Amino acid sequence: MMLAFNLLRRNWRSGELKLLGFSLLLAVAVLSGISIFTNRLESTLISESNSVLGADYIVRGSQPHNPDWPAAAAKDNIQQTQAALFSSMVFAGDEMHLASVKAVDSGYPLRGQFEISRVPFAMNLADIEIAKTIPAPGEAWVDSRLLPLLKIQLGDKVAVGEYELKVTQVLIREPDSANPFSMTGARLIMNIADLEKTQVVQPGSRVDYQWLIASDNIGQLKAFVDQLKPLLNKHQRLIDIDSAQERVGRTLKTSRQFLLLSAVIAVLLAGVAIAITARQFSARHTDQVALMKSLGAGAVQIRTLYFSQLLLLGIIASLIGLVFGDLLQRTVATSLQQVYQIRLGAASFYPYGMSFFSGLMCLVFFALPALWYLPAVPPLKILRRELAVNMPQVWMQAALALFAVLTLVILFSRDLELALSISGALLTVIMVTIIAAYGLLALSKKMVLRLGGFWRLAFANLQRQRGQSLIQILVFSIAIMLLFTMTIVRTSLIEEWKVQVPDDAPNHFLVNIPPAELSQVQALLEKNKVRPEPLYPMMRARLTHINGVETTEEQRSLANALRRELNVTWAETLAADNKILEGFWWDKWQRSAANLPGVSVEVNTAKEIGLKIGDKLQFSFGGLLLDAEVASFRSLDWRSMRPNFFFIFEPGSLDTYSPTFITSIYLPTQQKSFINQLLLDHPTILVMELDRIIEQIRSIIDQVSDGVLLVLWLTLMGGCLVLLAAVMGSIAARKQQAGLLRAMGSPRQLIVGSICAEFAILGFLAGLIAIVGTELLLISLQKFVLETAIQPHYIFWLISPLSGAVFVSALGYICCRHVVTTPPAVVLREAA
Repeated sequence: MMLAFNLLRRNWRSGELKLLGFSLLLAVAVLSGISIFTNRLESTLISESNSVLGADYIVRGSQPHNPDWPAAAAKDNIQQTQAALFSSMVFAGDEMHLASVKAVDSGYPLRGQFEISRVPFAMNLADIEIAKTIPAPGEAWVDSRLLPLLKIQLGDKVAVGEYELKVTQVLIREPDSANPFSMTGARLIMNIADLEKTQVVQPGSRVDYQWLIASDNIGQLKAFVDQLKPLLNKHQRLIDIDSAQERVGRTLKTSRQFLLLSAVIAVLLAGVAIAITARQFSARHTDQVALMKSLGAGAVQIRTLYFSQLLLLGIIASLIGLVFGDLLQRTVATSLQQVYQIRLGAASFYPYGMSFFSGLMCLVFFALPALWYLPAVPPLKILRRELAVNMPQVWMQAALALFAVLTLVILFSRDLELALSISGALLTVIMVTIIAAYGLLALSKKMVLRLGGFWRLAFANLQRQRGQSLIQILVFSIAIMLLFTMTIVRTSLIEEWKVQVPDDAPNHFLVNIPPAELSQVQALLEKNKVRPEPLYPMMRARLTHINGVETTEEQRSLANALRRELNVTWAETLAADNKILEGFWWDKWQRSAANLPGVSVEVNTAKEIGLKIGDKLQFSFGGLLLDAEVASFRSLDWRSMRPNFFFIFEPGSLDTYSPTFITSIYLPTQQKSFINQLLLDHPTILVMELDRIIEQIRSIIDQVSDGVLLVLWLTLMGGCLVLLAAVMGSIAARKQQAGLLRAMGSPRQLIVGSICAEFAILGFLAGLIAIVGTELLLISLQKFVLETAIQPHYIFWLISPLSGAVFVSALGYICCRHVVTTPPAVVLREAA
């Protein structure tokens, strides 16, 4: 081991190990930086997103939670609190309102915070404060809407059941407002200690009991949740951010997948860089091995010596790389914290351990094949420099590298589909590269004869160095493919996230508009220049029979639409965000012999229930029955913030029922006070405020977007490292060739031109192959991993080959420029 350490120092001083060591150090630094930052960002985003929920997990049910659970949670150091939600009439003098009451216990919320104010509908930050506690016993915090509805002010009292509460604060924002449609009225927050005094909750009352839990120890929390799930009864269910807020949950899911993808690509790029530099290191040590063998060293001794050097180098470079990676992610995290005023959580040990292990694994599987054949160097090589040496076959290196990649991808991502997608794309690139390279070589034979100047010299070099050209095209193709994949995925994700909540998306819903007040409400909206979405009549109905057969318990368990009453409507025109997928809209639909009115069904609901066009459905409108026939299936965009319905009936079919109307509006911040006027004039209207929720969703999306961009830049560093290593791998041969050309009187412009032209050809072909691999990889990722729409990227078919040619050509010139500025004798001596 001591001899190996001394040789390591000697080789380092001579510069032979510096590129390999630097490649490993930078690879581990980039990989660990991405992995640690990803780990911290993911945990922080989950925590930030859970503020929408008020906790990490909530057990919800119509019955109180098991009294033994809090003791078990406390034993595992898991935070907990409880709440109860119910609807109740709230009175103030002669005024009343059906409010949504939430009784909370101390410690609520576990995630997020209450924002309160002394000013109704406050939007100015100076008027808003963060609540440090919950309402004291005997006090209540009320939604801004309750003040005009009950004609009260702060300090007045309101009655909830048999108990009066003093209104002390206006509630501006609360956690667990992810689903405003679950609220039947304006919110009132009270202390759970006062719940019994109200006498509102009686046996049989409809109450949503909540038990909230949270912990910074994610592993321990998940273990506790796994133990909790089997204990839930049929009246309880476990809620997390993915199930409570689909939009935020989907954003987090795709961001996690992108961050995992970036870490995987960093592993790949690191491995490729190490493989190139190790092969170069092996080629430069053939003379040293020949000398050792001539002195009697055996194959086992030589392999042990070099493997020991490799192990020492790997440990030292990986440790230093971890330090730099940690500093790198701290710098990135600090910039993110300054922008969003959030503090990233601490990273777990896993990314540190995995980064260190990955560095060693890359070194072993990518570098060892190049060093394994060193003992096969004949002793005669020390005297006959031209003697050929058996180097490892490219296919063997590729097979070992693919195994290492697959292993590391699975370890990092813990996603088999992601691993198979990347591995399949790599195999495709390798096959396309081999075919394209042979085509290039065949073309170069003809081009050498037809062209002149530096182009002829460039094609001649490609023809002469066929094996090296093949490897370089392969390396360039993989690096460009991975970088373009990252860029395209990041761009498409950001666009998708921002489309989720457009700037002018409706941010308030107006529900329960009486038909008699419809014209007055429209006039009021027009007077205040508030543009509403279309007004829809709305009724509550339950689907009870399908083709004359009553729905079964099994069907109701599989389809949410069968378990509850749904909002239904009728409409003459199809909404802009709805699309007929099967069947016909009313202008083309004709009734069958049954002469039943038609109904259009949302496509996913139809799939859940198992409907087909022409099925006969029976609905109950509060006991009044209506038969209808399925006329069409529709897709719709739930993210549009516009009124949407599972069932839309044919016009005229619901004329005998008494509807109320619903619409959505967009209110800028400066017009927020319009709600006060609307409720004073029309107190029966229920206003659902989505602006705060939209603001919170946008904040989370912005944080994710910036985090993803920073990770992309870290990965680009790894890509540049690979391209640099690939170019540096052929520097020695190019030095010798350039020295000979200059010694024979070739002009500087010819040499520089041939180098740039050769690398431009390699880069162009690599870019062309890379975009093929990119499209295949993206199709796989979009279909199986990210679950987004598959779409081609035509502009990149132009960008990829051109950018490959320009960037690789520039990189080749930068690395080789000193060849034409150094005297030929010096160049030849260095290359010898």
